[in-house]
Amino acid sequence: MKMISWYQRIIKLLKEIPIQVKIYGMVFFVIITITALSLIEIRLSMIETLSTQLEERVKSVGRDVAVRSGDLLLTQNVYLLHELAQETVKNNPDIEYVFMQDEKGKVIVHTFGEKGISQDLVLANQVNPDDELHLQKFMTERGVIRDVAIPIIQGVGGTVRVGITEESLNQALRQITANLTFTMIIVLLFAGIISFLLTRLITTPITQLLRMTKEVSKGNLSIRVKPQANDEIGLLTNAFNQMLSDLEEAEKEKRVYVQKITFRNRELSLLNELSGHITSVKQMKAMLEHFVMRLVEELDFNSCVLKVEILDNWEFFKYFRPECSCMKEIPLKVNHLTCYTVDKQKHHYEFTIKINEKIIGRFDICSCRELDEQSINILESLSNQLAVSLENMQLWHELKQKEEIRQKLLEKSIKAQEEERKRIARELHDETSQSLTSILLGLSMLNEQKDEQERVNLLQNLRTMIQHTLKEVHEMAWQLRPSVLDKFGLTVALERYIEEYQHKYAIDVDLYMDGIKENRMQAEIEIAIYRIIQEALTNVARYAQAQNVSVIIDQIENLLTVIVEDDGIGFNVDQVLKRDPSKYNLGLHGMQERASLIGGTITIESKQGKGTTIFLKVPLSKGGALSIGENQSTAS
Repeated sequence: MKMISWYQRIIKLLKEIPIQVKIYGMVFFVIITITALSLIEIRLSMIETLSTQLEERVKSVGRDVAVRSGDLLLTQNVYLLHELAQETVKNNPDIEYVFMQDEKGKVIVHTFGEKGISQDLVLANQVNPDDELHLQKFMTERGVIRDVAIPIIQGVGGTVRVGITEESLNQALRQITANLTFTMIIVLLFAGIISFLLTRLITTPITQLLRMTKEVSKGNLSIRVKPQANDEIGLLTNAFNQMLSDLEEAEKEKRVYVQKITFRNRELSLLNELSGHITSVKQMKAMLEHFVMRLVEELDFNSCVLKVEILDNWEFFKYFRPECSCMKEIPLKVNHLTCYTVDKQKHHYEFTIKINEKIIGRFDICSCRELDEQSINILESLSNQLAVSLENMQLWHELKQKEEIRQKLLEKSIKAQEEERKRIARELHDETSQSLTSILLGLSMLNEQKDEQERVNLLQNLRTMIQHTLKEVHEMAWQLRPSVLDKFGLTVALERYIEEYQHKYAIDVDLYMDGIKENRMQAEIEIAIYRIIQEALTNVARYAQAQNVSVIIDQIENLLTVIVEDDGIGFNVDQVLKRDPSKYNLGLHGMQERASLIGGTITIESKQGKGTTIFLKVPLSKGGALSIGENQSTAS
């Protein structure tokens, strides 16, 4: 009963309060409540946002220190590690400390100075070497610390620990709270003024305004109230009417904007689809079929026809709506063409697809609307992204083909080594071993022979057998690696090889060398050039059916040029090189591989019935050929 009595008294007291005070009280109560809630919400949101930023910042600093300290840790450069830690703390005032541990957890460097580092801090945050990082938050005498532990060399060992304080976060929160409090005070001042004006609206137009607000709450923005007078209520009424007009116009603009945003999102989604990882022709075709369909459906076009070159083959992809008839009525033109059909006006656009200024395709668009500049730019971006995807797929295909070639070359090299070992073992067993056995037997007979003349004859036969055996061993050594190449250089080795080549294959070889007699190149460069020429001449003997071969070696300043030209039957270079790796093209790929290892390039020119010419160009330093490492750097 007492409670009901107090409630009635409060109601009665509120009824006796002037309406101006009621309005003031209501306005202030609402504004203070909303502002307080907003202040709490904003503060909580800012705490979360700033905490996230703070954690991302300490992670970023930790990753930076880990990356920069990797090589220093491997080389045990403690001085530079210490400098790196000190520099990090100096350049980042909110960083409390930085220290680094080796793979055993021992602290190598730290920024705590002479007082040293606490073992509790060292053990407070541990990270697995295989993990990317581990973030730990704990309370210290300096306040809350966010500590991140990041492996320096992931999977091997070593850890960077970086700790950051919340001082910057607290300072930002204090500033934001102060600003919001000041804003609340300003709002309260304005609320007082507005409340004073609202007290003058206790007239009939209030009812009209109330009815209008109810209609607006239902979504009816077209309702208007005619002002009854030119006083404050009339002005408020006009303001409400103007506000509704602005809201109505803003709603229309919002719908148009949302429509544009939706359209742009679809365009960007198409761009994202083209950016996918495509590694095969099958994947590329499936993606392009889906692309033309989405281009028509999602961007509200009538049709799309895509013609594109995929690995030297032209492919066509098309998609059009059933109601689109322009594909049957007119041919597609370049750029922009307007046509008129039985249904409505249509517009045609063409976009080319280029890789390094080479046109590899195009796609044609038919649309019932004329595209704006931004849509055209998006479609041009789509064509550029198509070119990038096609180029990436081609590069992936070439890389895969090169890996297959390298694998075949490795298998061929291993097979050749094994065959060479078998041949050497066979020759040693069948020839050299028998010769040595004969010599040993002859020596035994020489020891038993009594007749002096017979001893002389036997000794002469032994000398002949020894010379023959030495010749056999020398021949095997020459086949493995011509010693003359190491002793006298490329010039003499090539002259010797070509002399034997002409004797073996009955092919006339013309050797011309200029500019290389004075300087010796590095051994690995000379053997590479020797093997390339050897492989070229071997291919001539096997496949070319040639009668004459010219070998030209010319050095002009720092460029060595080798030309091997024959008058044989020739072949289709592109067809042979693009074929899957086999015995018919591994020799050519092997020559290219050797050339690339010394920084050189090989160009092969050939036509059916016109012979073959091989060009090898190798950059040289002033003192001869570059080293292998330098050449690989130059080639790359």
